[in-house]
Amino acid sequence: MTRDMIDIMGSSGLAWHQWKKHGSCSGLSAEEYFAKSRTANRTITQPKFLNRLDELVRVPASVIEDAFILSNPFLERDMITMTCRQGYIQEARVCLSKSLQPVPYGRDVIKDCKMTNALFPPSR
Repeated sequence: MTRDMIDIMGSSGLAWHQWKKHGSCSGLSAEEYFAKSRTANRTITQPKFLNRLDELVRVPASVIEDAFILSNPFLERDMITMTCRQGYIQEARVCLSKSLQPVPYGRDVIKDCKMTNALFPPSR
């Protein structure tokens, strides 16, 4: 099952980590959790220009966040956060309720990357 999630979670190891951290206490079976994860992934539109990148670029993390907000007008700034690791933009995270509706992050959870020259690789 985790191998089947690579396209949206990046690796089977990360899918396993998400199941252990979030799924196992969700009250859902692994099948239900991964199916709901896939549905959640479809609720957010990835900015089109991200798929057109063919080389590594340096960009402020806030530009990528702004692009997600423009591509998803129902998102408010406190519903999305960018994370960075070792100089790279790692991921855009959107906070969703159990019914998969975007909701604001709590102040203790939001981890906005403030990098102004983060590396952003092209999509696979």
